[in-house]
Amino acid sequence: MDAPAAAAAFALGTSAIFGTFSIIARMGREHANAITGVLIGLLLPMPLLLLATSALWEPGWWSPRAIGFFVLAGLAGPACSRVFLFLALHHLGVARAMPLTSVTPLFSTLLAILFLGEEPGPYVWAGTFLIAAGSAALSYKRAGDKSWERRHLWLPFFSVIAAAVSFLFRKIALSEVQAPLLGVTVSSLSGMIFLFAFLPFFPAGQRPQLGRPKAWTFYGACGLLNALGFLTQFSALSLGDVSVVIPLSSTAPLFSLLLSRLLLREVERVTAWILASTILIVAGAALIGWQLR
Repeated sequence: MDAPAAAAAFALGTSAIFGTFSIIARMGREHANAITGVLIGLLLPMPLLLLATSALWEPGWWSPRAIGFFVLAGLAGPACSRVFLFLALHHLGVARAMPLTSVTPLFSTLLAILFLGEEPGPYVWAGTFLIAAGSAALSYKRAGDKSWERRHLWLPFFSVIAAAVSFLFRKIALSEVQAPLLGVTVSSLSGMIFLFAFLPFFPAGQRPQLGRPKAWTFYGACGLLNALGFLTQFSALSLGDVSVVIPLSSTAPLFSLLLSRLLLREVERVTAWILASTILIVAGAALIGWQLR
């Protein structure tokens, strides 16, 4: 399997993992708040990541420049993007929040053009239009619908912007050192440290609730999936372009909607409007990834 095909396979694997992650995160909402989910998700897999990194360490992995960008990726990624994603899942639900995060390819591709010199073709711009149209459709709120509030729509978009910046930093770091495991470990560790540093500034009601056993069950599973998803995504970025990998990784809403229909039938309504909007967004992501051909 050549590098672009391997990158695509890793990216689609990432999509399936993060789609499953979103369902479990939504189920954990009943047991703790969003910041609890992010911290447990970072804490639980950390010993495994540190052990694996030390056991597989290679001298060529030492690069202050690469490690510095991995640290910045951790600040933008787990520390910012993941918090806003959990909040979006809690306030908007999986069926609406996850499709909105599919605009990530738009921001990541623009950053790749500006800073990495990538040159996407016309399919990228056609896909961008579909993503924008689908996102606009998802933000439509019917009169009398009290299941969500439009004021919470900024949450997934903040998550998207932080994620796009994180992808840029990850790609720069991986161009220096092709070590996805090192990248996942350093980014997760730095993100966790940044979060703990900022905890005193959180409102009292939004601080971690780490003493709840059921929260550890659900969010612990999220953490393991998150670490695995990061590893497959870093592997994809080490093999392929940002403007190809991220669109394919952003098809997670398809998996989310399917699992939401199966597992969250009591709390989530997957309407025809949401389904059509999601199809537009995922079609846009597929068009952006079409340059693999």
